[in-house]
Amino acid sequence: MTECRASSFMGKFSAIKFPIKYLTAKESSELIPYVCSNCGHVEWYVEKPENFK
Repeated sequence: MTECRASSFMGKFSAIKFPIKYLTAKESSELIPYVCSNCGHVEWYVEKPENFK
């Protein structure tokens, strides 16, 4: 697991690799939420997990 920070930028919710050096496309990715319609449990996934290696 990689420590990240959540950020809202230009209408998209993103994860940014920590420590934050620069806001670059190579160190961030859009967050995609998945919600259980029965209990409300939420899980978040990044669109580009390779950006966090």
